[in-house]
Amino acid sequence: MKIKKLAAAVIAVIICGTFSQTAYCEDAAANVNVYPSEDHKNISPYIYGVNSGVDLNTVSAKSFRLGGNRMSAYNWENNMSNAGSDWKNMSDMNLISSAAEQFRRVPGGAALNASYETQNGNVPYTLLTLQMLGYVASSKKGQVNEDMAAPSEYWKKVVNRKNGELSSEPDKKDDYVYTDEYLNYLIEKIGKSDSETGFKAYALDNEPALWHSTHSRVQTEPLKCSELIEKSVDLASLVKETDSGAEVFGPSLFGYSAYDSLAGAPDWAELKAANNYRWFIDYYLDEMHKAESESGTRLLDVLDIHYYTEAKGECGERSCGHYDNDGCVKARLDSVRSLYDENYHEDSWITDTGAEFFPLLPNIQESIDKYYPGTKIAFTEYNFGGGDHISGAVAQADTLGIFAKYGVYFATIWSFDQNEYQLAAMNMFTNYDGAGNGFGDTLVKSECDNDNISVYSSIDGEGEDTVKIIITSHDLHNETPVNIKLSSDSRYADAEVYALYGDSTEIHRLDDIRKIKDNSISIDIKPLSVTEIVIRSNKKSAVPVIAVCAAALIAVGAGVCIALKKRESNAGF
Repeated sequence: MKIKKLAAAVIAVIICGTFSQTAYCEDAAANVNVYPSEDHKNISPYIYGVNSGVDLNTVSAKSFRLGGNRMSAYNWENNMSNAGSDWKNMSDMNLISSAAEQFRRVPGGAALNASYETQNGNVPYTLLTLQMLGYVASSKKGQVNEDMAAPSEYWKKVVNRKNGELSSEPDKKDDYVYTDEYLNYLIEKIGKSDSETGFKAYALDNEPALWHSTHSRVQTEPLKCSELIEKSVDLASLVKETDSGAEVFGPSLFGYSAYDSLAGAPDWAELKAANNYRWFIDYYLDEMHKAESESGTRLLDVLDIHYYTEAKGECGERSCGHYDNDGCVKARLDSVRSLYDENYHEDSWITDTGAEFFPLLPNIQESIDKYYPGTKIAFTEYNFGGGDHISGAVAQADTLGIFAKYGVYFATIWSFDQNEYQLAAMNMFTNYDGAGNGFGDTLVKSECDNDNISVYSSIDGEGEDTVKIIITSHDLHNETPVNIKLSSDSRYADAEVYALYGDSTEIHRLDDIRKIKDNSISIDIKPLSVTEIVIRSNKKSAVPVIAVCAAALIAVGAGVCIALKKRESNAGF
């Protein structure tokens, strides 16, 4: 009899431990409501991407871009490139200087190495920049002066289509570099876009509105809008002819003034007035849509832009590193709002000149809907700064959440010398537990009543058994008690909590398991942090209860097990 009483007491303790929950805190500073059944929106995995130069062992990236100014003058035949104004117009072997040994002496080495790196890093989507500038480097001369400008022996002309048989061993002695031969070569080596190793997409060069500045040895005058369209249509057509499944990205606009007028292109004012366009993006989409109508093939899949915040801190500097100044840190956190918030006005030259196209994402989508429906959005370069500080991680997490909310298709951060915190924030979405688990693939409705807290919630597919919530705190100094309520027919049992905060890029798991009562849970969110709460339904807890049942059988016999199973049934399992 004593044994039965002791066993019953043990089972009671186990049951209480299993079903105990955290009370809902009535005086919390923030209330979050999550609706797992509402406002479902697919999240593209390709928003979690990086540009070349990032160590793929440090981040679980889902997309990768080989781009930048050097790619405009990259000669695939001999792997030389020209830095343009980034570094004294130097022609050298920079793009393969850190490539794997087997790619340093073969044509297309930079591209082949990118494929190799992404395969080793388990990155599923790769974007390669193609050359549209007109000439590529042909000599290791080093610095290319004005008197060496193209056309000259220091450059080779790029021709999209070769009048003759394509070769797997390009002729390095002629005066031309052929793009169709390049694409054919890559397909022979690594396959088309539908293969595991082939490039999924191609970009129509890089930042053409700046060519006359960055690559003045080739583009001596500002590029006309009409010239860009002509070049874009021809190269995009070639890509589709060669690999119909590959996506085309364009036009790789460098920033706000390029979105507006292609940085004051000579023919923009006339084109704008004649067609009642709002900004250059309207014209580009309209012309690429017309090109599709004429060719019968979609030539632009993804509108490609770059965005580096121009917002100034309290000190007056753009994206400053004054982390001991609360006003400067707050300016970085707020700067992400220019992507989506019509009530926010950043302190920058863009706002000083009217900021007509802020918030940016709604304006881009408006143009797509009007001029080229179905076109996706990509930020192939972006950065909100703070890569060496927790504020950069918070801004990065908010950026990814906004990309998910507004349906961005592809995004690859351009990393500077220090990027550890930004990459850690990306890992919160792709690998928060170090075991490859990340944010869900379907965004769901979230609400919050505290301006210092941003919330992004997700599920996987249509299933609501697991809800993942990312909370960013903009409070610089104080913890924020947060009450989370899940409005769902599902009953949730427990939660795991992961957080990125303080002076470390380590993602911390906080506590072991937190219990949930009435689909509610309260958590103290650390100041200036990124927190992920993984909430699971009762279905996920069935195995532990069965294990308890088995132990009970051994201890007290079948009668107790039956009682426990009844308790399980009443609990809604």
